[in-house]
Amino acid sequence: MNTSIPDSGHVEDAAAHIRAVVHPQIYNHSVRTFLLGREAARRDGATELDAESLCLAALFHDSGTADLYNGPSRFEIEGADAAAEFLQQRGWSAARVDPIWEAIALHTSPGIAERRGPIAHYLRRGVVIEYGPPELRNTFTAAIAAAEAQYARSDLEEVLQTLLIEQALAQPQKAKRPSWVADLLTQHDPDRTGVNPAF
Repeated sequence: MNTSIPDSGHVEDAAAHIRAVVHPQIYNHSVRTFLLGREAARRDGATELDAESLCLAALFHDSGTADLYNGPSRFEIEGADAAAEFLQQRGWSAARVDPIWEAIALHTSPGIAERRGPIAHYLRRGVVIEYGPPELRNTFTAAIAAAEAQYARSDLEEVLQTLLIEQALAQPQKAKRPSWVADLLTQHDPDRTGVNPAF
């Protein structure tokens, strides 16, 4: 599998920025999400996929976990807004930004993201491959191994759930129902270790 990211100044700038502001495991996950989403698109024969836009969406999709982007809205929206601002400052039009914003905002919304165009579809696909289920991951064994060899994975679930739960405990409006973070918060037990049952 191709484990390179698009050769683009915008991608290079975004990768450097995201690497500087998010937890290292969130950065690695974000790149793997792109790689696995692009691999899913390749297998589907989606030859017209805008890889630059997919990579930018993947890089920013969990940026709402960063202190810099820990605003009052759901982390998905904060990440989408961060990506939009980043790209608008670089002269991107609303027409090019909107699919990236939508993909990030919807990446925790199964059944919706998949129907909102190729960027949202393959961002969601990359996320799903990252986290399972096992029968899906088993069909991407070589791709996952290649992605993890370059962008190591360690305790990702615990890192992500901790960041999101801490945000929600400090700002309860970030975990309004229905949402994935609301589910994480409902199942949160500070005395329990390991992966949250709602993950």
